[in-house]
Amino acid sequence: MGVLNGIMNDQNLIFIISQPRSGSTFLQSLLSNNSQINTSSESWMMLALSPLLKPCSVKEADYDHAMATDAFHDYCAKFKINHQQQLKNFAFNHYSPMLQGFSLIIDKTPRYWEIVNELYALFPKAKYILLQRSPVDVVESMIKTWNFKTLNDLKYLGRDLLFAPQIITNFLNQHGDQENVQCLTYQELIKNTVKVTGDLYEWIGVPFRKAYINISNNLKVLGKYGDPYVNGQEKQNQQVAPHFQEFICGYAHSLGSKYLQNFGLSDKSFSKTRDFENFRKSFTK
Repeated sequence: MGVLNGIMNDQNLIFIISQPRSGSTFLQSLLSNNSQINTSSESWMMLALSPLLKPCSVKEADYDHAMATDAFHDYCAKFKINHQQQLKNFAFNHYSPMLQGFSLIIDKTPRYWEIVNELYALFPKAKYILLQRSPVDVVESMIKTWNFKTLNDLKYLGRDLLFAPQIITNFLNQHGDQENVQCLTYQELIKNTVKVTGDLYEWIGVPFRKAYINISNNLKVLGKYGDPYVNGQEKQNQQVAPHFQEFICGYAHSLGSKYLQNFGLSDKSFSKTRDFENFRKSFTK
């Protein structure tokens, strides 16, 4: 698969969508560890365009964003400007340097779950990989990676915890049966790395070699906003403090039995807790 007529198109794009700390960098490393697929750390590029892609994503601004958006749309209508196509062209112009010498590129930015529906509308023929991880492991990894000491520290990732699972689930319910959408769990990827990775390569259309599993020399994923451990942060043998356990119990319970079953978890192991309910209420006020 090359660049048609020297012009980039949807089919050159692969998006990895997940919560933070769900194994997305590991997956990105596996899929880019070859001569046909390129990637970068985390560009956040499409999030930079989110005020136009998803105007409601801007809650506060020094100007009246709702009025500015209305004025912009009025201008585009007056001069018959297809602003969606202009956004797409802007994105392609900025992705193109990464595509030079390659057939495909991966854009992996965990908070793309915030705009996954807008991405799909803008790039309907791109490939989308939805990566999910046990909610218990997600929270514990967040705590360990950023050395959180209190529940207040977790509020930085509040939206990722409270809203990402449902938005990703809703996206899969709507688009999961499409040929350009794949869903997998981090547990599956770790347990059967060779098979799962090989199946994804086949789906992408790139020949697979077992050597691609050795990602130790894949430098494509290094960058300022990538995985801290990949970028050199040393892993500590850190334990999750007991005072987080009530929160984790309530968080997992809030996601419901059907969601938990995806990770071999039973809702009987979790229950509603005060710590989580207070966290949710304070965050959603």
